[in-house]
Amino acid sequence: MSEASRRPDHDDHDNPGDQPHLPGGPAQRPNTWQHRVKVRLCVLWHELDSVCREADETNCVCGVRASEQRVGARCLLRRAATLIESAGSRSKDRTRRRRFMSWWHGELYEGSLQCLHEAEVLIVSLYEPCRARRHANSVLATVRPLCPTDPRLKAVDDLLAAEPPHDRELPAALAELLEAGYAVEEERAVRSRNFRNRLIRAGFILLVVLGAVLGAAYGVSGSVPVCEKKACLGGHAPSGEDTGLVMLLGMLGAALPMAGRLQRMGGSWNPYSLPFWQEMIKLPIGALTAVTGLLLVGTDWLPLLKDPTSWRQVAAYAVVFGVVQLALTHTIDTRAEKLLAADPDADEAKQLENVPSKKPAA
Repeated sequence: MSEASRRPDHDDHDNPGDQPHLPGGPAQRPNTWQHRVKVRLCVLWHELDSVCREADETNCVCGVRASEQRVGARCLLRRAATLIESAGSRSKDRTRRRRFMSWWHGELYEGSLQCLHEAEVLIVSLYEPCRARRHANSVLATVRPLCPTDPRLKAVDDLLAAEPPHDRELPAALAELLEAGYAVEEERAVRSRNFRNRLIRAGFILLVVLGAVLGAAYGVSGSVPVCEKKACLGGHAPSGEDTGLVMLLGMLGAALPMAGRLQRMGGSWNPYSLPFWQEMIKLPIGALTAVTGLLLVGTDWLPLLKDPTSWRQVAAYAVVFGVVQLALTHTIDTRAEKLLAADPDADEAKQLENVPSKKPAA
């Protein structure tokens, strides 16, 4: 098959029809990550158009056909445009279950991200040596925090410092280094999504447990003794209403620290709304700690706390025990903050050294 037959129909740089477009118009439900990747898509497409023309380029560099790299970059950019459009459309072909599974597995965002990354790697490999040298600082600033011990980083540094400079090898070396950095970035996105999904699953399980406790309290009066008879509402044995109110007050206590955290919480690039789920998981945990704490008040487990003698004291205990959930969710906050950080810390960077697509070829 000839090279011309494998090319897309629009293969001329000057033809605006060659650029990927969104056939259905702008996304109906755009969100932050869609805006970001759309902008990046346009930048990369014009970056591809700005590299040397096919008639002027050397077809084979280091055993790689530059024309095929150009075609590959075009295909990746078109694929990214399709994924971005799918993320915002409400097509009848996409059922609710399919949209949910795509959201759950991060198919559209991670697929768009990977296509854009791979396209940029191919575009960088097409740079002329002088342009690659000018672009080197940007690549190093992006990659150095992500994989500081990668041998390809040292290789690029050596090429830049060599006398005389080995500029002809620089575009390919920069492309390999950029691929390594983007592999780490994609892995961090996957870890962020997996952590969000674990929080959602844990929250669902907690809601089931709370529902079972509430059902038991409604089914058998006094089965969940969150208060003494004289301290309960209405002066009767603990009922489902008492248990439900204790859960609500526990959620109120859990929400109080959240208000303080909002003042310190800045904006986040995270496309999976991880800060939101990080805070939402605390509400059912607060309800659970409120019920559990009141069950233990006056027992050998909490001997310093006296049994509440009025509903007001029961409510106060429930709110305080709701705040106590901070001790249980500290590890969740620590993990989320690491995932939301712009650059990985030392421990995470060491773990990311084992990313398969990041390892240099033997």
